[in-house]
Amino acid sequence: MNGFFIGAAIIAAVCVLWWMVKSEKGATSFALSALQGIAAMFAVNLTGLVTGVTIAVNWYTIATFIVLGLPGVIGAVVLDMIF
Repeated sequence: MNGFFIGAAIIAAVCVLWWMVKSEKGATSFALSALQGIAAMFAVNLTGLVTGVTIAVNWYTIATFIVLGLPGVIGAVVLDMIF
């Protein structure tokens, strides 16, 4: 089961990076996506005091949120609620 999640994360990361390279403003879109991911992580952890859903902050989650942006945060929250 872990292999499935790792494979899905790798496929999602490659798709996002491919889309950013193909767009005309790749660096700008990557930077905005990374900022959105980090801001969403802080927002989820800030509201976690009320909702009880928090995301562990470590190098793996930060790298995921920088590469995948907001969809990465949503995926992490869903996985946190499931498991």
